[in-house]
Amino acid sequence: MKLSSRLLRRVIIAVIFLATFVLLGYGTRQLTQAPATCVDGIKNGLEEGVDCGVQACGKECEPDLGPPEIVSTKLIEAGENDYDFVAEILNPHKEFGASEVVYELIFYNGNDEEILKEEGIFYILPAQTKYLVLTFITTERNVTKTEMKIKSAKWQKIDSLEGMNLIVRNEKYTIAGNGRSSSLEAVILNDSDFDFDTVDIEVVLKDSAGKIIAANRSEIRTFVARTERQFSVTWPFAVKGKVSKIEIKPSTNLFENSNFIKSYGSEVEKFQEY
Repeated sequence: MKLSSRLLRRVIIAVIFLATFVLLGYGTRQLTQAPATCVDGIKNGLEEGVDCGVQACGKECEPDLGPPEIVSTKLIEAGENDYDFVAEILNPHKEFGASEVVYELIFYNGNDEEILKEEGIFYILPAQTKYLVLTFITTERNVTKTEMKIKSAKWQKIDSLEGMNLIVRNEKYTIAGNGRSSSLEAVILNDSDFDFDTVDIEVVLKDSAGKIIAANRSEIRTFVARTERQFSVTWPFAVKGKVSKIEIKPSTNLFENSNFIKSYGSEVEKFQEY
């Protein structure tokens, strides 16, 4: 069936009008739409993930890994409405550490009412089991229960821990004041290729059953390679139970560039490759 010349002209005009409308709409969108950036919180452009990708943003996307595991937690009474808290954290990933792990800690009273909530950040190295120790936690009411949650973790690949070694020596635990207080001192050897700005030290005391009965923390600043430094911690209250085992875990933040003061052998980049 042949179209009349009049109807054909109408069809052609309609097609031209529709094409012009589409092109104008597309052009307007291109002019008004913000260009893709690596800080807009959206996966766009050539990004392989949200604000990441080597070609688009010059950095690889973070691996899709599960959070560190909370092995156990312990709330320790240090006085009236005064507490210490310790959590044992396991990183199951052998090649990845987390430069920032965000956690939330909630304290409850006997009626399961929330009386205090705290948030914080810690780091964890590949395949590391570490203690997160919080001291001098004061509440207005008695705490009977705690709940800890891992909210997020920023993972980074570490290809090698070569050249980093912190060794504990000469630990000595002393009870004073007829058991009303106690202290621990020890020596840490920085048997590594690096001078570190800060080395963190977590201390846990356990009874014969392996239960945590006390915890504390300290730090050593400006720790030069191949040298020893002494540290001490105290408990100004009676530790409940007999101390049968002492765990001292020194570590340092390998993700913080300013933490490396000087290198004598291994390259800093080995710790921080993505």
